[in-house]
Amino acid sequence: MNSQLGLLNIGRVEIRFTVTPEGKVKSPQVLSNSSNESFASVSLAAIMAAEIPPIPPDVAKILENGRLEIDYSFSILGH
Repeated sequence: MNSQLGLLNIGRVEIRFTVTPEGKVKSPQVLSNSSNESFASVSLAAIMAAEIPPIPPDVAKILENGRLEIDYSFSILGH
């Protein structure tokens, strides 16, 4: 993200995604974006590149379909 900071506007991007029992990100979607499309794209790429460990089996069994749905936000603040 730091390498592309000049392309990004101040604002916030909220993203919802699902984590499978294996720790893979599925179905990311932008819920809201008060910045620009570049920030949304970089935020989505960061989520897709995240290394998430597998969900422990005892936790997965209490989740719907063993998956975890997450709402996450990225923000760029002004000076």
